[in-house]
Amino acid sequence: MIALRRIAIATLALLAAAAAVAAVLWAAALAGLAHPVVVATGAMQPSYAAGDLLVTTRVPTADLAEGDVVSVPSGGTLLPERIVAVEALAPGSWSLTTAADATERVSEHRVGAEAWAPTLRVPGIGAVAASVLEPKLGLPLLAAAGLLLAVVLFAKSPAAPPARRLV
Repeated sequence: MIALRRIAIATLALLAAAAAVAAVLWAAALAGLAHPVVVATGAMQPSYAAGDLLVTTRVPTADLAEGDVVSVPSGGTLLPERIVAVEALAPGSWSLTTAADATERVSEHRVGAEAWAPTLRVPGIGAVAASVLEPKLGLPLLAAAGLLLAVVLFAKSPAAPPARRLV
């Protein structure tokens, strides 16, 4: 029972650390400081593989150049694409021509003084994060975490051996 309790405590500690990181990322997204982006396809290989988690932050559009990667809006989400051309329009308005690395499709996006660009890449963790958010996996994981918490809280800790009396 002691080994089970120790395993449960270690697992809960890892889950708590992951939850803390997720909470910081969630708060940053709510504040508009960062956006997590899960790379859905291999269109940006070799730079980014499918399943990578990208943390995108705002960068000045004036600092962007051909070859940089930005995250552009597409269907309610952000997609990473490489800049093919940058053109200044009116003051504070820019035109970014972008394309995915593995495709020939080029698209044009109008942006303001700031654009979203990946600043942190965590390989492979995006697919895990996205699947945990699905109810078919998230709810059983939540139940398992509750079970681990119950093991930690209600399992008896080893009793101290009785003290010996010296006469």
